Amino acid sequence: MNLGEKKIKLKHLAIAGIACIVAFAGAYGMIEATNQSTFCGETCHEMDPMYVTWQHSNHKNVDCADCHEQPGFTGLVQSKMKGTKELFLHVTGNVPDPIKVQDTNEVNCYQCHQDKIKDAEIAGPRKDPHTAKHFENGMNCVTCHTGIVHNDAVNKTLPRRERCYTCHLDAMGSL
Repeated sequence: MNLGEKKIKLKHLAIAGIACIVAFAGAYGMIEATNQSTFCGETCHEMDPMYVTWQHSNHKNVDCADCHEQPGFTGLVQSKMKGTKELFLHVTGNVPDPIKVQDTNEVNCYQCHQDKIKDAEIAGPRKDPHTAKHFENGMNCVTCHTGIVHNDAVNKTLPRRERCYTCHLDAMGSL
């Protein structure tokens, strides 16, 4: 192999390396851009109602991805794959009406609200429903806080005690 052939191979390696860096930077930029609440809220007119209710909520400083994307790399990949499908539906005009808000996982709530889960001995006297027992029995945050963020009627209010009666009919008088 002569010096000219080595230069060509080094040139190709350099071009491939630069292409990889540009592709990585582009992918990173797209991920960052699509994780911003303004991306969905201001780019997709289908998201207008959800964006407006989010802006009125106590969670307006929490990005949409923080609630609707599973934590970790796997969650990021799943979210971007789902987003690609949603982009296809948007471009083809096949967006369901109304869009159903999904993929809120209590794990995401715990990122900010982990202090809410209390020991039954602490929570009992204060009649605080945020006990491990509720979570161990399959309940999660949205079991009681249904509509939080995307329903203006419940955005700024706590669930009423009557909500407890849906499970605790036998304890209506003692709650």
